[in-house]
Amino acid sequence: MIRLASRVVVALWILAYLAWSALAVAPLGETTPATARVQPVAEEPPRPASAPARPRAPARPVAIEAADVDEGGRLLDASGAFPVLSCTYEDFRSFGAYAGAMGSLGARFVVVRARRILAEVDVASGRIEPGSVGSGFSPRARDYTGEPELRELAGAVRARFGPGAVVMMLVPRAVDAGLFGAIARALAERDDRHDGYREIRGRYERGPGGGVQLRVDGATRLDGSEVALDWVFDLSAIARSYAGAPGPSA
Repeated sequence: MIRLASRVVVALWILAYLAWSALAVAPLGETTPATARVQPVAEEPPRPASAPARPRAPARPVAIEAADVDEGGRLLDASGAFPVLSCTYEDFRSFGAYAGAMGSLGARFVVVRARRILAEVDVASGRIEPGSVGSGFSPRARDYTGEPELRELAGAVRARFGPGAVVMMLVPRAVDAGLFGAIARALAERDDRHDGYREIRGRYERGPGGGVQLRVDGATRLDGSEVALDWVFDLSAIARSYAGAPGPSA
């Protein structure tokens, strides 16, 4: 069941530009919670346990530069300027392990309903409490409503905040900006352009020293043709250098 749960595909769909400076979470007692401006996105169903593992292509590490973060920030701010990034986290032993690894990058889990952030969630303990997540998060939020390991927590969230409440993960803006900028640069080095694609696919993995990396292994062009890719991006390095996250722990 754990392996099945860890094979849920997370689709990071293009969201409109978010004014994250307005993302302070309001206490439950207030009548007007902070506007989240995020949209729940349906996840793909888990793959059957018998599904064969995808072959791993040799991957080329792509270093993230300051210019990538700047360019990626512009892509984040331009709605529709970057293709869908669809990733799995099946290489982690469980969703909890994946959530903890993303937490080391500075990611936060929150309750969202009707485009408003209502509370913060501790996935490990199941604790739900009002609080402030502040600003500095990416406009591309990850929705884990369909994750089997979160079924009990999702039920508690709906019971407390209503049937439309979902659990989403916010990632530091610098992490997504560095990743998107580096992907755009890597494509440009192939005499290609990111706006010629509708989807880029990858998988989250444990990196050296217990960090987190994203292996990008394929993409789909706007015309439907498939392209094989072989890149690895060190997300922990981005978080340390540009988002102020601490070093990874094994």
